Amino acid sequence: MVDSTNSNPQETSICKANCPDCDAEIDVPSDTEIGEIISCSGCGLELEVKAVKGGCVELQELAIEGEDWGE
Repeated sequence: MVDSTNSNPQETSICKANCPDCDAEIDVPSDTEIGEIISCSGCGLELEVKAVKGGCVELQELAIEGEDWGE
């Protein structure tokens, strides 16, 4: 028999990161992976997860490339 009283699947640890634009504190789930997109609740800026190191997450403004119409 397995004792599952200590495991709570809804318990997710949270990392803190700051928005590079408005410096708002962002709660980032600890299971976040590189390349995921997160929105800042302060300014709405979309941010890409660039690195996950221990409990720290590095965020960078999402760069969306526009189409090149041969100009």
